[in-house]
Amino acid sequence: MKHRQDFFNKISPFVGTSDETVAFIIVKICRFREINTTYGFKKGDLYLEYIEDKLQEILRADDVVGRIGDNEFGVLLPALKNTSHAVLAANKIASEFKHSIDIDGSTISPKIVLGVSVKPDNGNNFEELLHSSTLALQLAEKNNEDYLLHQATHDDMPPSLMLENEIQFALEDDEFSLFCQPKINLGTGKVYGGESLIRWNSKKYGFVNTQYFIDILEGSSSLMPVTNWVLNGALRQCLRYQKTAPGFTVAVNLSPSLLTSRSIVEIVANAVSIWSINPSSLILEVTEGAMMMNPKKSMDILNEFHQLGFGVSIDDFGTGYSSLAYLKNLPADEIKIDKSFVLNMSNDRKDASIVKAAVDLAHNLDLKIVAEGVEDAKTLELLSEMGCDYAQGYYMAKPMPCEQMMDWMEDSEWS
Repeated sequence: MKHRQDFFNKISPFVGTSDETVAFIIVKICRFREINTTYGFKKGDLYLEYIEDKLQEILRADDVVGRIGDNEFGVLLPALKNTSHAVLAANKIASEFKHSIDIDGSTISPKIVLGVSVKPDNGNNFEELLHSSTLALQLAEKNNEDYLLHQATHDDMPPSLMLENEIQFALEDDEFSLFCQPKINLGTGKVYGGESLIRWNSKKYGFVNTQYFIDILEGSSSLMPVTNWVLNGALRQCLRYQKTAPGFTVAVNLSPSLLTSRSIVEIVANAVSIWSINPSSLILEVTEGAMMMNPKKSMDILNEFHQLGFGVSIDDFGTGYSSLAYLKNLPADEIKIDKSFVLNMSNDRKDASIVKAAVDLAHNLDLKIVAEGVEDAKTLELLSEMGCDYAQGYYMAKPMPCEQMMDWMEDSEWS
């Protein structure tokens, strides 16, 4: 593509030879085809010119801006002090395109999304940075974020397509394992359950970054088989834990796309039947955003879960889309306040106020509430004073292999 090659020629002196920290950002113009259709190609071109001129205006003199696609610009930020400066630049760009603009007499509301990568963390040449920024951009679009920085995975991690092909063999070769992170009942000060978390130690690639392969798994044909494996493993372990802690519950995360397929109900019901375990021992965690992919179908599936006696937990609460009217009708038993509010609540009055409001809201709706991301005693004490029901975090215990959970339950102060 000519745009991309021209841009590469402009930035190659910065990327190819310098050892300094360099950031590369893809700026994608959303709904561009719709803008062309609605306002005409002339105004579409003027709109692109405005975007490019605005980028040039708000960035530094040494930063390089150029077209790399029909509706994408590339931005190179040379000579950065550290990675955080790349994030600040992305935030500045996103903030500048929050207001409607006039394009030759027509009012257009810009919508952009950014993917950010940094040299050397995410690559040492243009193609590697382009690939990393593209992955970050895709994830930002999926999560409805303005921008995301690509998170480096294992040094030898292959492209997503190659890893997707390995997942089916990983199941057959027993490369997956389950970890468990305990949840503490703040009323009793004792462990009452845990969250099951999958890990992958590949014979070919070593330990695979969990979020990386879960993102790949989301769109693959292996999603249902892997979910079935997690469910069965979690329930098997739950029966063991219940011998030490009667009433122990185990939580399993459900991927967003699973809430659009009724077959997930059958898979969960079959797993519970196989292990002859009380359905209330299983808590199915779903995010607010996952329910918005197909609200009606998601609601139907969650209602079926509830009718069958499974627990339902709304994960990452406070970061999604739920309105109060929607939340009051959800067939849920608990909500998990997102750790982004909990981590700094002992030092940030606003975060503490948000957590307290979430606790009160949950209780007014007859829901239990779990705080995740508890990393110190002060935070735990504050949560207890607020009346929070349950807590989860590194202060109590990091995720551990399920085999170690029994020893932890017998020896820890939370046993």
